[in-house]
Amino acid sequence: MRHVPTIAIGLVWLGLMATLVHREHAARGQDASALPEIATRAASDRDAVDWFGVYQNERKIGYARRAERRTEKGWVLEDESRLALAMLGEPQTITTTLYAETDADYALRRFRFALVSPATTFAASGESDGMTLEVRYGAEGRTERLALPLDEPVHLASSLRPRLAAAWPEAGARFTHRVLSPTTLRYEPVRVLVEGRETVDGVETLRIAEETQGLASRAWIDRSGRAVREEGALGFVLRREAAEVAKSGIADGARVDLASVARVPFDGTIADPRGLGRLALRVSGDAADHVPDAPPRQHVTGDVVRITRESATPSRAGAEDDLDRYRKPSPFVESDDPGLVARAQAIVGLTTSPRDKVQRILDWVSAHVEREPSLTIPSARDVLRTRRGDCNEHAVLVAALVRAVGVPARVVAGVAYAGDGFYYHAWNEVWLDGWVSADAVFQQLPVDATHVKLLEGGPERHVQLAQVIGRLAFTRVEGGT
Repeated sequence: MRHVPTIAIGLVWLGLMATLVHREHAARGQDASALPEIATRAASDRDAVDWFGVYQNERKIGYARRAERRTEKGWVLEDESRLALAMLGEPQTITTTLYAETDADYALRRFRFALVSPATTFAASGESDGMTLEVRYGAEGRTERLALPLDEPVHLASSLRPRLAAAWPEAGARFTHRVLSPTTLRYEPVRVLVEGRETVDGVETLRIAEETQGLASRAWIDRSGRAVREEGALGFVLRREAAEVAKSGIADGARVDLASVARVPFDGTIADPRGLGRLALRVSGDAADHVPDAPPRQHVTGDVVRITRESATPSRAGAEDDLDRYRKPSPFVESDDPGLVARAQAIVGLTTSPRDKVQRILDWVSAHVEREPSLTIPSARDVLRTRRGDCNEHAVLVAALVRAVGVPARVVAGVAYAGDGFYYHAWNEVWLDGWVSADAVFQQLPVDATHVKLLEGGPERHVQLAQVIGRLAFTRVEGGT
């Protein structure tokens, strides 16, 4: 069986969360404050409801609905979608819902979000008092809390487009605002470029390009700031349609397989990928410079990345300044959960060797977490309960269990060879007098040389993989290992 990742839908969700709340930011050049200060849409006395067909390379895969209505205290905004997808041939119908309440100036007061997949239901909710955004997240009623301090009111992302439409700027105008992500706990710059004006489906529109965290998208907005069309990565498109049109014609029998769509093209074959100790790849594509130099395991010279499988017991590779943060809990890696701590201690028993602790945990996770496609947002605590999932679920659970027994651990993401090419994948690194790679899906400590690391961090950072999906290709360098 091929074991490949389920990062794609996580990127969709995290991208949504990243644009859920934002505040404007005075950047160098022209910032969003240069736009008219309007708080309502052009048709402020009417409720607005838009339906969209969702397509991938002209194949209809679902629909979305966006609604906005006035209240005595401000606005209520709703967003829902239904997508018919697949992972490794397994049908995966995904639904999302977002409900938000704001004041008259679109300052966020509270929101609720849910993602429902065959594997589980993931929910997030938050409430702002103007000084703190209190967020709860988790699966099926088991939630964690985050408190995000605010030095300004937060606003829904929808507040900028009506202002752009009211200004109707000329092509070439640029604006900057910032995104507050409840998962990364950071403000991220969002850059908007006005590309021009076009008539789309008989509607006069302003075409804008938006970019944040390497996520590039394009939208066509009408005079009220409502989208007529949006385009994202990997050929995903939203088209505004009548409700009955949007909900019909979904190609359920030929679903888009997210793993196949995101596969990195590879010119060559690898006969024994799990046993490979050295590999050299020539990297091409627009995102070739996103493959990092990560010694001692991964070295990049020019357009060639060379990977050497490291020792499971390395000599100390140098002191790490902040190992303590890799022992502590983090979003989706709840290493202080009492049930998880108890399980970790039961797995390692009286073992004192850090390497043996890690090996026992890898063996236990590999044996007790059923491998299956899982399009959801993984939480270590929930994975321990359900005991199923793909690479993301394995990686967050390993990180949490290893941290729970005092060994520093982190989640990493990149690509690994599986069957017919390189697929996006998540695994771990553990500190054994130096960082050593570990993979519970493939039962490896350290991992084979086909694992190409792209970033460090858990699900809260995997949205950044969108910067490279569809923009990388590999060719094996013969004799270059």
